[in-house]
Amino acid sequence: MESLLIYFSLLIISIFISIQIFSVVYIFIDRKITSKKFDELPIVSVLLAARNEEKTIKRCLESFSNIDYPFDKIEFLIGNDDSQDNTRDIVIEFIKRKSNFRLLDIKYNIGKSAGKANVLAHLANEAKGEFYFITDCDVAVNKNWIKSILSNFNDNVGIVSGTTTCQTGGFFENLQTMDWLHFMGYIKAFANAGVSCTSVGNNMAVRAEAYRQTGGYEKIEFSITEDYKLFSEVTKRGWDWQNLLNVDSLGLATYISSIKELLHQRKRWLIGGNELPVNWKIMIIIYGLFLPSLIILFVFSPSFAFILWLLKFILQTVFIYSLFKKTKMEFNKGIIFYFIYEIYLYLITFSTIIFYFLPLKSEWKGRKYNRSGLS
Repeated sequence: MESLLIYFSLLIISIFISIQIFSVVYIFIDRKITSKKFDELPIVSVLLAARNEEKTIKRCLESFSNIDYPFDKIEFLIGNDDSQDNTRDIVIEFIKRKSNFRLLDIKYNIGKSAGKANVLAHLANEAKGEFYFITDCDVAVNKNWIKSILSNFNDNVGIVSGTTTCQTGGFFENLQTMDWLHFMGYIKAFANAGVSCTSVGNNMAVRAEAYRQTGGYEKIEFSITEDYKLFSEVTKRGWDWQNLLNVDSLGLATYISSIKELLHQRKRWLIGGNELPVNWKIMIIIYGLFLPSLIILFVFSPSFAFILWLLKFILQTVFIYSLFKKTKMEFNKGIIFYFIYEIYLYLITFSTIIFYFLPLKSEWKGRKYNRSGLS
């Protein structure tokens, strides 16, 4: 029995460290593409689903106003999803005398859509652009966001996503900054290796033609991770995809101040993860089993377990540090913060696992979801 435990633990740790090495290598190897040159800049539509966003939406809208793109080639469609706070009033006040901003009140579901997917379905039906850009109300986009992502839409590309992390700030905020960038980095590293995963729903764009081929969100089976669902449906139809990690396409989200809200977010992601390909499900399981395997190995060989943990920590630190450099984010917290993040990582991982199995529905923006839709 002891031998089986040791061998199993070594297997999990070996796979985990192999993934770390793979990620460190491939984060430096971008997929080679030729930037798209448009004879004339296309019309684009920015779609924003808003529900109870009074604390964050003005920051988002201000970032839209600073986007470097011709005024007559861009429209901003904001869908108010039955907000119970001052979201609607804030939007109305902001868009006064801004003719390329429109507010739509979402009053009913269409087709199979629900929640954010339903809002996006309504907005897409109103959109005039050749490309739909999608973000969230808690994200401020870069002024070069549109042009940066558009340059990756070669003729065979149907969907492009950028990278999002939290803006830096206080202690908990900085932990989330590192955490977001860390896991977004895995998506980018595997994308560089040609392994698809998903687009990121708070920083993505889809070609209107590709979106319409799916039938739109009203025809797509509901998922609380609507970004992955759209990515899957678009790529099923033969469209290529791109994932970006650079300063121009970087989105900066506000951090989540409540542990409870953070756990609900992670639970929502894990529920959505049930639809991921098998290879990504295995990776999630390997990730969750790393620490238990390390603890088991530590019982039998403390020094060897420490060496393996140190190797993992070094690889992880190099990986995250490289992500900060690639996004040109100033994050000079020193090595001690990487150790603090290591502890945070274990705590949040095990809390998420426990929370995932609790008989609680996933709650987001004041609504509760189960696997089939709104409860």
